[in-house]
Amino acid sequence: MTSFRALVVLFAVLALSATARAAPPTKFFESHCTACHDADTKKGGLDLTALPFDPTNPENVALWVKVHDRVAAGEMPPKNKPRPPAADTATALKAVHDDLVAAERKAAAADGKTRLRRLTRGEYENTVRDLFDLPGLPLQIDLPPDGQVHGFDRNADALDLSHVNLAKYLEAADRVLDVAIATRPNAPKPIKQRISLANPHGFVAHVLMHGDGVLLKDKKPDPDFPPAGAHEHLDQGAHERMGSFRNGATVGLFRPEDESFSPYFNEFVAIYPGRYRLTTSLWSFQWDKGKVRPSRGTEAARLSIVQLVGDGRGGGHPSTVLGYYDAPSIDEQKHVVVTWLNPRETIGFNAASLAHAHTRGKDRAMGFTGPAVACDYFDVEGPLHDTWPPLGHKRLFGALPIVKFDPKLYPGVRPPHRTPDRQQLFMGKNKPDPVEGIWTVSSEKPLEDANKLLANFLPRAFRRPVSDTVRRLYVDRVAERLKAGDCFEVAMRWAYRAALCSPDFLYHVEPAGELDDYALACRLSYLFWNSMPDDTLAALANGGKLRKPEALRAEVDRMLADPRSQRFVEDFLGQWLKLRLIAANDPDRKLYPEFNKYLQDSMLAETHAYFRELVDKNLTADYLVRSDFATLNGRLAAHYNLPPVSGTQVRRVQLPPGTPRGGFLAQAAVLKVTANGTTTSPVPRGAFVLDRFLGQPPSPPPPNVPAVEPDVRGAVTIREQLDKHRTNAACASCHTKMDPPGFALEEFDVIGGHRTRYRSLGTGDPAPRGNIDPFIGIGFKLGPKVDASGALPDGRKFAGFAEFQALLAADRDALATNLVKQFAVYGTGRGVSFADRDEVTAIVAAANKNGGGTRTLLYELVQSKLFRAR
Repeated sequence: MTSFRALVVLFAVLALSATARAAPPTKFFESHCTACHDADTKKGGLDLTALPFDPTNPENVALWVKVHDRVAAGEMPPKNKPRPPAADTATALKAVHDDLVAAERKAAAADGKTRLRRLTRGEYENTVRDLFDLPGLPLQIDLPPDGQVHGFDRNADALDLSHVNLAKYLEAADRVLDVAIATRPNAPKPIKQRISLANPHGFVAHVLMHGDGVLLKDKKPDPDFPPAGAHEHLDQGAHERMGSFRNGATVGLFRPEDESFSPYFNEFVAIYPGRYRLTTSLWSFQWDKGKVRPSRGTEAARLSIVQLVGDGRGGGHPSTVLGYYDAPSIDEQKHVVVTWLNPRETIGFNAASLAHAHTRGKDRAMGFTGPAVACDYFDVEGPLHDTWPPLGHKRLFGALPIVKFDPKLYPGVRPPHRTPDRQQLFMGKNKPDPVEGIWTVSSEKPLEDANKLLANFLPRAFRRPVSDTVRRLYVDRVAERLKAGDCFEVAMRWAYRAALCSPDFLYHVEPAGELDDYALACRLSYLFWNSMPDDTLAALANGGKLRKPEALRAEVDRMLADPRSQRFVEDFLGQWLKLRLIAANDPDRKLYPEFNKYLQDSMLAETHAYFRELVDKNLTADYLVRSDFATLNGRLAAHYNLPPVSGTQVRRVQLPPGTPRGGFLAQAAVLKVTANGTTTSPVPRGAFVLDRFLGQPPSPPPPNVPAVEPDVRGAVTIREQLDKHRTNAACASCHTKMDPPGFALEEFDVIGGHRTRYRSLGTGDPAPRGNIDPFIGIGFKLGPKVDASGALPDGRKFAGFAEFQALLAADRDALATNLVKQFAVYGTGRGVSFADRDEVTAIVAAANKNGGGTRTLLYELVQSKLFRAR
């Protein structure tokens, strides 16, 4: 919280800053400030006449910025004091502005505003993936976490480099080279495998709760995908359509030998890394005590990539969601997806849209009535290779031959270490395609080839031209290893490993002052792709054409149209709106029993799709907080009590009039990350709005002031608690700003549902079921009524969220200005300073001349000095 004491310090700084400017506005501050804060009065405990001014001190400069902003906002002098003439105020503010800008520019002239910074974990992973065409190789999970400054992890102050980082980079480099280098003359033969859910080996058996399934009907097999495993118990040539039912842990499956199961297609476990084509057929139905009837509508199934640990028998395997897929009623729907799989990975299956249910009793599944999801089959084909050796290998070794290593021909030479191809885990039925002996890259002129290969690889990896001197250092490294007895491939591997762990690769290397074309290309690619420039962008940089306005605009459009721009969408929103914290806490199961993984992933998909809509349709900044459409799927439409939407895929949906949705603030993902899993509070939500949407982050709370803890018993409301909290003078000034946005957002609960009353575990009225699944028990009650009314600091009042939305959306320039600042911090790796404000204002003004859309703001940003200078 900004204390009056800090403000007084600022006024004193202004009054005594004769060394900082030729004509300081001392008369202005003497007339309006020092009467209360001189050596005798010392209001706030400060003597304004004894404070120095040091523009080289960052804390001192921060105080100058605060006093400028408080005076400019009309907050100081206080409203109960005489107001100074507008002309005098303008003169004083200009003096402060000019001094701050002059001091900042002088400091930046030496080595730029952006410090040398390394790649973040995400940037590193994406760069390596794109460099070697390994799109699914996981790397960042094994790297130390990055810090955050100014709300993002891209600032140099958040990106230190410790011995732990270096050790992990060495490990990652070895892992990358292990996967990228081809170890055989021909690609491993792709397997085509069909996995039936009826197969006793299709799922690994675990004893869960009473899960059951039932054989529904026969289906002839696909001749291209032979049945997998033992089907002796089936009619010859038959393939089963199996029904999977709900139970206490996951969907159920009929198993003649064992009724318990775990949802992994463990009959297939990847042996070779690469792209695989996965095909499945899904449908849904209503099970009515042994009879199949049409379902209530489209259900959802989830496929996940599961990394099997240990021998694969135990549970708790790490997994990532591959996607959600429609299972329409009765009529099957075929789904095809091509994805990257690493060794020891398999595919998991679940009926995402179905709530947990139990099938106990003597009839078990036969006595169950309710919806279910069926899977006809699951086909796997891969690894798929368009060319061999793969692209990553070619970027390391070009067209050099891969030959069988013969120790007789190379006495005293050490071959590369190879791990034998082997079947993965005890349950995998797909077999390896081994080659005999050790195969390695061969060169008749090793140093000459090393020089050529490194001349091609290093500029691509370092993202700019590399001098002959630097290249020679790496060639000398190859020569040393050859002399020590390594074969050519191993010697080159040493050089590539060194390059991947060098500062030239790990850091953003930019010249001071205006960026050259190569640095500008990197700024663009790491903004929109979170990765290195591609060949098109690099060619523009090499030709010196990138800095032309028409070229920059065309590249923005091209890069945003590329699938890699989804990284920008997810990473930017993950940090700006804190969506990375979506799973930081789980909602209380008693208060919010309808919450599940499918809903949470739908929340994220909604916010990602909405931001994409803003950028693609070039919508203006007021759409950040209010719109007449939302991006929904069937699960979210039901959650929001909106007209039905069919299917798992998120799409743009027009909202009915009067709907309290539209804009980021009414989206469940944002509402969840600003709650604690049990209750909501206006304080963190209000602070979130001020910081992330208005660019006015509140100061930390004073020491020894306890936090406000909402009462889940339903005895008192959070508003009643805050009324008492604001009686503390040290808290009141900030709560006047924070609380109103937070009060408006009280219309939404922990998981983004709209409410008129709080949920309670204590006193209250019985809660109606509403759209909560009939298989979900309701243990909460309806407590006190929600009061979402409030008043902004300027006196404008609102009765609820919709009116607050309108007030916030009315100041489009404020929203646009903050959005540009967020883009700039993310894209440049540094905070937006006081001297940058004029540039930000110019960007918004230029964008407004062309409609003021979100994409137009990006056009103007990348052409500004703010973006194009270090």
